[in-house]
Amino acid sequence: MLFYKKHIFPGLLSVLAIICLIASCKKKDPNEGLDSPRLFMPDGISIKTDASTAKITWSQPLLSEGLPLNFTTEFSQDSTFATTEFSIDTDTLGVVVTDEQVQIRKKYFARIKANAYNDHPESKWIVSKGFSIIGEQRFKPLRDVEIKETSVTFRWIATEGLTKIVLTPFEGTSTDYELTSSDLSATFKTLTGLSSAVSYTAELFSGTKSRGFLKFTTQEPTVYTMILNPGDDLAAAILSAPNNAIIGLNPGEYNPKKSGFTFQNKTLTLKSTSGDPSDTRVLFKELTVVGDGAGLNLSGIEFDGTGTGYFINLSGSAAVFTNINIDNCVIHDATTSFFRADRDNYTMDKIIINNSIIYDVSTALSYICFHLDKLQFNSMTVSKSTFYNVGQSLVSASKVVPVMPTITFDYCTFNNFGANDRFVLINADKNPMKFNLTNSILANVPLPSKTANLVAISMNGAGSAITFNNNNTFNFTNGKGADLTLPASGVTQIGNQTIDLGWTSSTTDFTLPENSLLRTVSNVGTAIGDPRWTY
Repeated sequence: MLFYKKHIFPGLLSVLAIICLIASCKKKDPNEGLDSPRLFMPDGISIKTDASTAKITWSQPLLSEGLPLNFTTEFSQDSTFATTEFSIDTDTLGVVVTDEQVQIRKKYFARIKANAYNDHPESKWIVSKGFSIIGEQRFKPLRDVEIKETSVTFRWIATEGLTKIVLTPFEGTSTDYELTSSDLSATFKTLTGLSSAVSYTAELFSGTKSRGFLKFTTQEPTVYTMILNPGDDLAAAILSAPNNAIIGLNPGEYNPKKSGFTFQNKTLTLKSTSGDPSDTRVLFKELTVVGDGAGLNLSGIEFDGTGTGYFINLSGSAAVFTNINIDNCVIHDATTSFFRADRDNYTMDKIIINNSIIYDVSTALSYICFHLDKLQFNSMTVSKSTFYNVGQSLVSASKVVPVMPTITFDYCTFNNFGANDRFVLINADKNPMKFNLTNSILANVPLPSKTANLVAISMNGAGSAITFNNNNTFNFTNGKGADLTLPASGVTQIGNQTIDLGWTSSTTDFTLPENSLLRTVSNVGTAIGDPRWTY
């Protein structure tokens, strides 16, 4: 008995353990526990949409290879499918729906099941993520300067059969604006009588079919401190106006005779009441900015400085200025410099220039367009603007070492500038700086019979960084037969082109050809250069 307990019983336990181990290692049937509703359930839904369709596909259900399965796809704007709008039966692994079946810009869900087959019941549903169809877009993007306080201008790609624009204010009632034959021929229409500071949606139609959709918000209403008429003394109004005054200019021409305009120890706004620089013109001698707190905002005005020296001139002893903000202006014929800030140690937060045209500046070639050598500033941003015939180079900012400023030119068009062996884009020297030039077109550098430094940028301050992306350059040389280069280090360059658009030094119309590649190569797939030249 002792022998049995001591030898046989432990051996029996070992055998039982091995049997249990073998049983536990037995391969399990992968379909065990899968009932038919799970076995034939579709899987892996994928949805791809474009302007007018959505393609919904799914994977072959488990173990259904070769079986003639049929599927049902249901569609609803409710993820719980409390209500179903319509369904599609198919014997393929996908369906396509169009903007004739689903409403554009509305969120939908799809759910799919395999239908019953022979003795197999239908599968369970599998539900997709939400999707929507964006709809066709024949509208062109709205221009900032064409969205005003009580009006907006719509432009569109020429399209047969367009009938109306439907405008809907936020939480308001829609209004239909029929498109006349004149509108269709011009491919634009201005709608007036809108409310200021209100968000709207606009939809373009051919009959009942949507052909375009936009959202926008009208500008805030302007409360003018005073409104002037042609013949009024603008120089005197500037001198007498209180700080932060907004001076409105009714359409016409303003001539200060021999006087310049002085903005001393105050920030003022000069703004056309029409918002249109083509009908409001100021003949300027110089805009002089002097003393702590001085600054200016300019909007919707043509400034003609024929025979004068500077456009903006920071003057006097060291001062802390406010900002310079220029929007929707046309500025030309300042003989020496567009912006001079090199007389003393000045401080300013921001310089902002948007939607403007600057030309025939520094024609005497004695100064640089932006002469900022003694200005400590945080940022200068220039966007959606055009510069041509603008002197020796664009920017000089080489003598003050402040907190590192950022200079950005984005969506700009440049033609015919550079001389006197200058660094034609910027000379920052040892001043630490970030310089961004993106989505822009640069052509015909330097000026005829002039020369430029072979390197377009001088920027050697510690931590400096240069971004030169998604630009197009042509006839961009040193005037001696060699193409201009960028510094060997510290530069990011991607997406640049060298397409010759045929412009010369005398070109003033920079409209891009309709089929130009440059209409699609910005960092977001749109046109590069000043957008005004794409309309």
